[in-house]
Amino acid sequence: MSDSLTFDPFDAAQTQHMWDRMREFRDRAPVARIGGGFVYVSRYADVQTVLRDQESFSNGGGMRPTGVEIPLHDASIGELVPPVHPPVRRLALTAAHGGGIVERLRPEARRVSEDLLTELEAQGGGDLIAGLSLPLTNRVIGALLGVDRDTCDRLAGWSEQIMMSTLTVTNETERGVGYEGAFPEFTAFLDSLIDERSADVAVDADAAEREADTITRIMRSGFESARLEPRVIRMILLNLVLGGTATTRDFLGNLLWVLLEDASLYEELHADRNLISRALDESLRHDPPVLYLIRTCTRETELAGTTIAKGERVIAGLASANRDERVYDEPDQFRLDRVDPAQHMSFGYGPHFCVGSAMAKMEAEEAMSALLDHFSPGTLRLDPQCTVEHMPLPYMLGPVRLSVRVGADRKYKHGFGVMPE
Repeated sequence: MSDSLTFDPFDAAQTQHMWDRMREFRDRAPVARIGGGFVYVSRYADVQTVLRDQESFSNGGGMRPTGVEIPLHDASIGELVPPVHPPVRRLALTAAHGGGIVERLRPEARRVSEDLLTELEAQGGGDLIAGLSLPLTNRVIGALLGVDRDTCDRLAGWSEQIMMSTLTVTNETERGVGYEGAFPEFTAFLDSLIDERSADVAVDADAAEREADTITRIMRSGFESARLEPRVIRMILLNLVLGGTATTRDFLGNLLWVLLEDASLYEELHADRNLISRALDESLRHDPPVLYLIRTCTRETELAGTTIAKGERVIAGLASANRDERVYDEPDQFRLDRVDPAQHMSFGYGPHFCVGSAMAKMEAEEAMSALLDHFSPGTLRLDPQCTVEHMPLPYMLGPVRLSVRVGADRKYKHGFGVMPE
């Protein structure tokens, strides 16, 4: 293998701009050692194998550089291993899906989307990330937690600060170690919510039976029939807030970017709303919010003719698998006419499939429906000065901002008139 066929998985400047290199890996070295004890897996079938076989490829080590140890209360659910992972995952599913919560929140997602788009129109434009995808995801999460709108906006601010920091990679910032050290206001807020709900449940036995908010549902479910430690509850809430915010904001941001760059796609969706679901899946395939997952090999294993040693870190290339020519025709093209395409890998695969996938798709469906209802083709355009800048996390893909203007393109006769350049 050529020395040039490698990359640093913790350098966003490389990982977010390596589509051509992914193709090289798939063609020349589908299971490749890239240095530092890492093995990159780039083909769809092999990525499936890695994500399905948790006995050989463990979550241990998570998405961090080798040697970074993370306590349970600072971990992501995707970094946990049995016996801790199954009960925590069940609690997260209870929080994100219990009691039909996704469909119960659908009207709220639509209402919030319409309000935000009305405000954007009144202003003549703005940033679709700060003005739509970020507040939408946080207000839905806020409804899940049972907090008011002002608190939702605070959550949005904390979420952006955390995702722009080094915490999710190294578990520390200049300010301190772990969430408590680096973002004490955020953890103190979540702890206060947990204390408040705990007091309510203790005083009112009926509160434990109500599906009022996600914290109550978690407490009701318990932790393997034992008392659920507050810091574990906080860890689940951290995952819901940060995971729900970051991946969904990027999911929506990537889709909006494509639709505003290609007017024909917007027109097609505007004419046929039945294509929205297909557009969401195609966006997730073409521009996945999560570029890769990392596993640790627990025993000597052969994959696609290559022996992987115990202890080696295996990078499952979700983005590369999503563009595997062996699985998808014209994989680099964003197409709405794919017929029964293979399931994309953007929500993972196997026992660690994303617990928030249904919530993310629901939010995106409502945001896109509201957007298409609100803006006719040509009345919402990218600002001419808008350039691509991605969030700095190396394993994620999504625009930092998406500046738009409201007004009619010259080629359209309806709308608000000619937009000034």
